[in-house]
Amino acid sequence: MAEPGWRTVMLGAGLEFGLDALTDLALAALTRELPVLGSDPDLLEGARRSAAANVELLVTLVQDPDALEDLDPPAAAVAFAHELARRQVPVAELGRAYRVGQHALWRWAVDELRARITDPASVAIAVEELSDAAFRTGDVFSTIVMERYTQERERWLRSGEAVRAATVQELLDGRPVDIAAAGRRLGYELTRVHQAFVVWSDADDGVPETAAAALGGPRALVVRRGAGIVAGWAPADAIDLSAVVPEAGTHVAFGSRGRDLTGFRGSHHEAMEARRVTRLTGPGAEPVHYASVALLALLTQDLPQARAFVTATLGPLATSGSRTLATTLRTLLEEQGSPRRAGHRLGVHENTVAKRREAIDRLLAPEDRAPAGTLLAALTLLDALGPA
Repeated sequence: MAEPGWRTVMLGAGLEFGLDALTDLALAALTRELPVLGSDPDLLEGARRSAAANVELLVTLVQDPDALEDLDPPAAAVAFAHELARRQVPVAELGRAYRVGQHALWRWAVDELRARITDPASVAIAVEELSDAAFRTGDVFSTIVMERYTQERERWLRSGEAVRAATVQELLDGRPVDIAAAGRRLGYELTRVHQAFVVWSDADDGVPETAAAALGGPRALVVRRGAGIVAGWAPADAIDLSAVVPEAGTHVAFGSRGRDLTGFRGSHHEAMEARRVTRLTGPGAEPVHYASVALLALLTQDLPQARAFVTATLGPLATSGSRTLATTLRTLLEEQGSPRRAGHRLGVHENTVAKRREAIDRLLAPEDRAPAGTLLAALTLLDALGPA
């Protein structure tokens, strides 16, 4: 019986492995080889979206190789290239990103061919044909995307947006600046009481700039800070939540009010921390204020350590099978140990709470428990991060 060709093998292997797994494989290689991604979660998310779109396009090209002649790179890949250009990441890094991702996927594909084709001669032919197709496709991909990068970089460097972004970055970095001159460049008074906000979109085609402009009003300073994320500052009395038309996938986080440059930086830092926590726990429809997530922001600065703390403090209560008991313990602690008040909050009879407390005592002996404040911190983290 004739051995299957490389395209047939790749389509079958890709179907079994899954597009998400292929994206993860490419992204893991990118993260290992490109340090700039590991230090910037937003850039990493852009790389993930780009990798996912490129993997999906590769599947299409395996099915229809003629489509390469009229290739239009995915919007997510172009957006990632644009983001690198705006951050002035050298074009060589973009080229390297494509080579790294291509090599990771090519290595996986070769392994699949060797595992699924038994005849050595057929394997050699399949690997050669795969390699030819991979390098031809990679050359077209990278050439088009790097052209888009170059165009965006030239546009960006000529734009007033670049001047505003650079000025804001100087302010946030704490570099010595002429406040009056910086304010004139930005068209924004820096010696006032500010409230910072961040608007971001989870959708590839989201436009957070529109919501940010409406939120801050005409006196606001609005600056793009990354792909799908906009930072804003406005006079503390100028925020208008009613002006924002909710858009699917768009979210808002606020910092506290603060005066002068210290408040400008501090409020922005808080807004970004509120965003980080919101993305960690899953965003809701309502805007998030730093004050409401300040404890979680502090507790989740080191996620691996936070998860280890939860496991060490709660033991069996940190598992998925004990969520009801963990919720009951947290409510009891917040209600100073009253089964009646805890039952009222939980919507159950106080006798049920008492029985659950007995079960909690069997899993987490009272004499071995951490202090109440430590338990509450661990239970708060458990609610936010989910069970181990």
